[in-house]
Amino acid sequence: MARNINGQWRITQSNGFELMFDIVQEPDGTLRGSGEIIGGRVANGRGRLDGDQFTYTVDWNNNGKGGQYTGSFDSRGHLKGTTVDLDNPSSGATWFAHGFEPT
Repeated sequence: MARNINGQWRITQSNGFELMFDIVQEPDGTLRGSGEIIGGRVANGRGRLDGDQFTYTVDWNNNGKGGQYTGSFDSRGHLKGTTVDLDNPSSGATWFAHGFEPT
């Protein structure tokens, strides 16, 4: 059975940033929505869920790039992974999701 990840996801990054992803999942696995740095900027997001594999790019700088979040769900349903700044590929962090609120 396919995962339903429609909703708001709180994300904690290893570099101290706290984020909120608001995700709408299409039946084919396409993801769209937004990302918000808690207390800061909001940007459009897009991505894909293939089985347990998650990819979501948030266009923080409104230039078609932004932060790319890749990860996967473990056997207990926890989502975690790595992120890279597509504008500065040497900048990255690990992240984990918590506080899911379905819509």
